[in-house]
Amino acid sequence: MTEKRTILLLGRTGNGKSTIANVISNTNHFQESEYGVSETREVEVGKFKVMSEDTEFHVVDTIGFGDTKFDEKQVLVKLTEASEAIKNGLNQILFVTSGRFTEEEVKVYNLLRTVFFAEDIGKYTTIIRTKFPSFRRVEKCWEDQEKMIAESENIADIIRSCKKLIHVNNLTEDEDPELRTRRECGDILRTHLKFNCKEVYLPSNFDEVNERIKNHMSEKEKIQKQISDLEEEMRQSEEKARKAEEKARNRYQEQILVCDRGRYRSNDHERRTSCKIM
Repeated sequence: MTEKRTILLLGRTGNGKSTIANVISNTNHFQESEYGVSETREVEVGKFKVMSEDTEFHVVDTIGFGDTKFDEKQVLVKLTEASEAIKNGLNQILFVTSGRFTEEEVKVYNLLRTVFFAEDIGKYTTIIRTKFPSFRRVEKCWEDQEKMIAESENIADIIRSCKKLIHVNNLTEDEDPELRTRRECGDILRTHLKFNCKEVYLPSNFDEVNERIKNHMSEKEKIQKQISDLEEEMRQSEEKARKAEEKARNRYQEQILVCDRGRYRSNDHERRTSCKIM
């Protein structure tokens, strides 16, 4: 009997997200990029059954976060386009990172569990750490994970909330002409998906995702306006303080000038008096 695994790929541009999709499916179906600009402009979906395996993989590749051509609202809207591909549930989200978590990645992950999905999404999320040459050495993988956890409480919270963290190193054909490393990493990922990700995840409030995104953006715009108003108030206060300081400085300089004139007159009077006496 053929089992099915539906996987949603998420990650920052340049982290190797589309490469992971090809490694899992053992194909070149998904467009990879050698540069820091996302080649995935729309949601890409593929169904694959790897030879000699009894599991069909439904891979959903999304646009890369951090692409300068997309802002937060556009990214969330694009993610809703993936809703159709996972409307019957998914088995695992693969959150792809190439090393240290950036502030942006932390923000995106928190958006996923507060806006797009739900707080329990970590139970169905595997972090894929790419570009790690020592992926075969368990102690090195563990050491790298501990370093990531030690970076900040936010990163530690993400890692601890997720199902697993897997290290891979998907070399290109130029780096590894026979693509042995890719095949090895593909075996690792498919084994994890097949044996550890059997449960289907379907958020109870998934049908309301569009409304949640709309409310989130409305709230964000409201907060941004409040921030802008506060910044304007601060600017005006600083301008008033600057003018007050300038006025006080001018007054002080005028007082000094008056005092100097008074001393000059006093000294001049003394000189004249001294001359008369002599």
